[in-house]
Amino acid sequence: MLKYTWLHDFIDIIYPNACLGCDEPLVSNEDIVCIKCLHELPKTDFAADLDNPVLRIFSGRCFLEKATSYLRFVKGGMVQSLMHHFKYKGRTEVGERMTHLAISDLRQTSFFSDIDIILPVPLHPAKLRTRGYNQSEVIAQTIADHTHIDYKTDILLRKYYNQTQTKKSRFARWLNVKTVFAVDHPKSLEGKHILLVDDVVTTGSTVEACVTKLEHIPGVKISLFTLAIAQ
Repeated sequence: MLKYTWLHDFIDIIYPNACLGCDEPLVSNEDIVCIKCLHELPKTDFAADLDNPVLRIFSGRCFLEKATSYLRFVKGGMVQSLMHHFKYKGRTEVGERMTHLAISDLRQTSFFSDIDIILPVPLHPAKLRTRGYNQSEVIAQTIADHTHIDYKTDILLRKYYNQTQTKKSRFARWLNVKTVFAVDHPKSLEGKHILLVDDVVTTGSTVEACVTKLEHIPGVKISLFTLAIAQ
């Protein structure tokens, strides 16, 4: 598998219908990802495990009712390529497709059964204007569309424009995000089971910062879904 380099940008221009997982040309009835890559998606199957690696990231830091990630993110691997296109190259359909596949698998479990509301991890308005979309909101809206669970983008807010988390240590990531989030209309969340949604969980600092703003609301419960876990 090729690492994501300038070569991928060149391939995108010359072969716009190439698989985003392996760069091979797509054939009839294939879309975004070829059948071979779909079959080889590195799924985690964490949803039914009450002591899975996602939950262990937050052990001793904050409490989550349940948590899962759909795919394993390995540097240089298929999922890195997919997430790069989704997050940085405007390919929102990649996130929608991967989320739809995750929902199909999670329907076989009780993961969504007691969720009341979905909250995507927010972007700062300045970054949202630059990127044009919030990738976490794409995931949240796709889940909401298929499960009919309400989702809101005006409750959990990012107050400050902080530096990118890429290449920061766990402690540096925590310092970078610990004060950037705020909750508006907290009474609307009282007694609710929230599903917090993000694209990739790495050190968990961003999710932890969100949870610390939500967990003091009376009666609230918090769970987590991400498309991928970086390992």
